[in-house]
Amino acid sequence: MTERSTIYDWCEFLRARIAEEQRAVEGAGSAPDGYAHVWELTEAGAPELGVRAGDDVLVTVRTGRGPWADLVVAEHFVRTQPARAFADLDAWANLVDLLDHWANHDLPAARELLTVVVQFADRYRDHPDHPDPKQR
Repeated sequence: MTERSTIYDWCEFLRARIAEEQRAVEGAGSAPDGYAHVWELTEAGAPELGVRAGDDVLVTVRTGRGPWADLVVAEHFVRTQPARAFADLDAWANLVDLLDHWANHDLPAARELLTVVVQFADRYRDHPDHPDPKQR
C-alpha cells in the first residue's frame, strides 16, 4: 500500500464519519415544531433545569449531584448545540479536504497534516473501519 493510498483511506474513512455525525446533528437540530432553534438554558427558576429550543424544553438535566452539577451539565449541552456542531464538522471536513489536496500536490506536507488529522480521528479508534488496525 502506498503512502498516498493510506492518506486516501484516511480521507474516505473520515468523510464517512463526518457524514454520520452531520446526520445525527440534523436530527438533533429540529425542535418539536419542526424548526431549528438556538439551544438555550431554561429560564432561571423554571420548574425544570434543562435545554430549550424556542418554547420547547428539549431535555431536562438532573445529575443527582446537586444543582451546581446540573447547571454545568446543562451548559455543556447548550455549548454542543447543533449550530456549533455543524461549524465544527465543516471545519473538520475542510481539514480532510486539505489533506486530500496535499496528498496530490506535496506529499511531505500531506504527511505532516496527516499527523494532525490522526489526532482528531482518535475519537473513532474503536470503529471497525478505522484505517490503522493498531488503533483498535
